[in-house]
Amino acid sequence: MKNPLKNLSIRTQLMAGVLAAFLVSIAIILCLAALFSRVMRQTGNSFQTNADLDAFLTDIEKTESAMESYMKYRTFESIDRYYHHEAAAENEAERFSKKPSDNDVFQKEYIIRSLSLSFFDLSGKAIAARRANNSREADLYYYKALDCYSFLHEEIIQLNMAFFNMNASNYTESKARAEQALSRAVAALIVLFISSALLLYISIVGVTRPLSDISNVALKIAGRDFDVPLFNSEQKNEIGNICRAFDSMIISIREYISAIWEKALKENELREKEIEMRALYIDARLKALQDQIQPHFLFNTLNTGAQLAMIEGADKTCYFLEQVADFLRYNIQHPGSDASIGEELGMLDNYIYIMKTRFGERYQFEKDIDPTTLGIKIPNTILQPLVENCIKHGLKDITENGRITIKSLRRDDFIVIEISDNGKGFDEEIKNKILKQAAAGSEGVLISDKGHVSSGLINVISRLQIYFKDEKVFDILKNQDGGTTFRIRIKAEENV
Repeated sequence: MKNPLKNLSIRTQLMAGVLAAFLVSIAIILCLAALFSRVMRQTGNSFQTNADLDAFLTDIEKTESAMESYMKYRTFESIDRYYHHEAAAENEAERFSKKPSDNDVFQKEYIIRSLSLSFFDLSGKAIAARRANNSREADLYYYKALDCYSFLHEEIIQLNMAFFNMNASNYTESKARAEQALSRAVAALIVLFISSALLLYISIVGVTRPLSDISNVALKIAGRDFDVPLFNSEQKNEIGNICRAFDSMIISIREYISAIWEKALKENELREKEIEMRALYIDARLKALQDQIQPHFLFNTLNTGAQLAMIEGADKTCYFLEQVADFLRYNIQHPGSDASIGEELGMLDNYIYIMKTRFGERYQFEKDIDPTTLGIKIPNTILQPLVENCIKHGLKDITENGRITIKSLRRDDFIVIEISDNGKGFDEEIKNKILKQAAAGSEGVLISDKGHVSSGLINVISRLQIYFKDEKVFDILKNQDGGTTFRIRIKAEENV
């Protein structure tokens, strides 16, 4: 008997089988989802009252602890903790019953609510008296608050036990229902698996049988055996199309062999040219990276000079603008080139003067320079962005005693340059992203869920890696006493 589905497309045949299996599956899954949702909701709510009461008890205990700490030591931290936990506990106390009741649980909640309000009132008066240096009233309300806290703590423990007994009973019932639901789910899943597998098997067999013949021919062609019989298929679906395509391929493949070889030779030539172009691209990218200067710094510098011109004498303003001019002149005179460490430190002195003018004594700059390293060549405008990163990010929230240290020394077979600060430190996740992005040759701005880092740092790392052809030339370290250290390690023989 002729199969009426034979000329249907493979997609239609497969979709028919999958749709049938899907309809059976979705019906069973919806039933199971509704059953499990109800059971899990009941089970999840079993001990919620205990959890809420424990949270309330924790806030009460922390409120009492903060009150005792303030009464003894009178610190800002303790009173801040007191008001924080007292507000949380007072908010949670509003959930308890506000009226007396014949029900034991509701009556306990009413007692706890009343004792909580009394405790908040007495502890608040004790702290107020302590802040007013009224020792007599402070001691009076303090000991009353402790007595009230003792009664309140005992009542909460009793109510917690009552909730526990009630919830344990509910949990036992929910557990029994969950076990029953699990048994039903296992049975339903077995039925689902068998029915789905059967439906899919029937659909797939009708498709894979002709594909097996095609596979055998494909294996022969893969073994360079082109003397295979033609399919001459009359089917109107995708299988028939594939067979006719195989026939055409077998007939014309010999004609393409010579063309493929010619194409391979041309591709080899193009690949060699691509390698040359990549080398040129690296050189161009190095120059492009070295030409980047952050414009907002220039605007900030000029604004600072304008402010000084208005409020100070002409001599100081003149000297400031000279430093700015030297800084700008250095960047203009060294586009896309290298410079010595000594030249970089000279430009950095100009930058440090500008920063001291802007921020006063907010930051201290310390230098420890080995004179034998001053002639070492590095890419230009490398040190200033690192110091700027310390100011903008590491010392962002520091208003005094900020410290930035610049070191240049010889260590074993390396010239080591270190720029460190005593700021908030560098987030490990952002550090890894920056090093990975620089190693991959990415440009632009790195954004993460923990902050924002400008492209300047990635620019510096990329330029150093390209200049010295070493991915380990730069590292970001965490200081033991807090803060971050940017370290540049240059092999000494590379600068001989």
